[in-house]
Amino acid sequence: MSEQNMNKDGQVKISFGPGKMYAFLEVTAPIGEGVPCKREQVLKALKDHEIVYGINDSVIDQALQQQNWNKRLLVAKGLEPESGTDGKLIYKFPLPQERLKLQEDEKGNIDYRERGLIYNVKMGELLVERIPPTEGTPGRDVTNREIPPKRGRDYHLPRGKNTVADQEQRYLFANCDGHVTLADGKVVVDSILVIGQDIDFATGNIDFIGNVVIHGNVTPGFKVHASGDIEIEGFVEAAEVIAGGSIQVKGGITAGAKGLIKAGQNIFARFIENSTVEAGGDIVVRDSIMQSLVRCGGSVKVTDHRARIVGGTVLAFNLVESKVLGSQLATQTIVEVGINPHLREEYQVLIKTKAEKKKVYDNLQHSLRSYQRSNVSLDNLSDKKRLALIKMLDDFKTLRGELDSCEARIAYLESEFEKTHNAKVRALQIVYPGVRITIGQSVYTVNDPIKYAQFINEDGEVRLTSLS
Repeated sequence: MSEQNMNKDGQVKISFGPGKMYAFLEVTAPIGEGVPCKREQVLKALKDHEIVYGINDSVIDQALQQQNWNKRLLVAKGLEPESGTDGKLIYKFPLPQERLKLQEDEKGNIDYRERGLIYNVKMGELLVERIPPTEGTPGRDVTNREIPPKRGRDYHLPRGKNTVADQEQRYLFANCDGHVTLADGKVVVDSILVIGQDIDFATGNIDFIGNVVIHGNVTPGFKVHASGDIEIEGFVEAAEVIAGGSIQVKGGITAGAKGLIKAGQNIFARFIENSTVEAGGDIVVRDSIMQSLVRCGGSVKVTDHRARIVGGTVLAFNLVESKVLGSQLATQTIVEVGINPHLREEYQVLIKTKAEKKKVYDNLQHSLRSYQRSNVSLDNLSDKKRLALIKMLDDFKTLRGELDSCEARIAYLESEFEKTHNAKVRALQIVYPGVRITIGQSVYTVNDPIKYAQFINEDGEVRLTSLS
């Protein structure tokens, strides 16, 4: 080998890492009389390989040093793309699994009837907010080529029945009043709540903003409240059922002393026994009303061929009608029509309230008169006594106004009670002794069995007439 072949200048070697995110520099040692590599050669090699991004100048200087010859050094590093953040869905209502947590009161007691299974929403209420994903930040390789980022995962609004989204698909709203839940991953608002079993510890109490259909019984101690109608396939036993609309009980009602059946409109049932039942409209019963307190703003009708009202108190504004009133045992049965029972209840409350306020008013009046008789000047009173006197005068004035309002309302109701319109009581077969019939302010007591009887108010008295 010639001497010329034994001599070789230092060389520049460039290599890349995966995806050209890294560039490596190796400066080889000269051989023999060869010339070491210069900085200009390194810069030219980088340019020839189109390496323009993330160059570390200090590494170039290091690579040119003799002790680093033939070493592979990282000379340029790209910028990794930054992935976007995932989008998310923010539920504005408790999810079903979050509702099942039983709550303790301040004494540590748990009411196992309050299961919290139902969550009511109003039309237009926000149900879900969608947070969009971010695009992320692009990266660069060492040749300055842009590397697109991975976009965050996106989620679509889980739109189900009776929900509506805004134009940008950012928000999901309820499209009606009802119960919100998840069904197959979709948010659903049901305006009708259907329960395919008894109302018991498995379901807990029900408080719903729409209509409720129960394919079973309402068992003792439980409550069913609805702003709409309630339909019950079975029976109501010692429970509380309250509806803003109507109530239909295809079985019967035995609510007991602690139960209550109350509807803003009408009530329909097969029978009512030992119960308190109230309706803003009519109460229609198929078989019988036994030993119950029944009142309504419309009419009470018992319609079946065995139709009977026995015992208790039945109050209606327009009409009470049944085939049989009372029993052969002369069971005390009170029937009242002609006065809206809700107004009658208000009247009774007002009378009690008036008496209580009048007692306080009279005591204040007596104290003020005692002060007047003492002829003590207001200027001679201590601050404490002066403030007490001022408060007494304020209370006296307030009570006088409240008593005036109370007396005016009582007078109005009493005038209404005189208007019995066409209210009547009808016994389509027989009415037995022990039945007391009140129409307006007039009372009729049945002492002997009467068949096919109709009772009306005529000239301020209850008159017995034939059925028409």
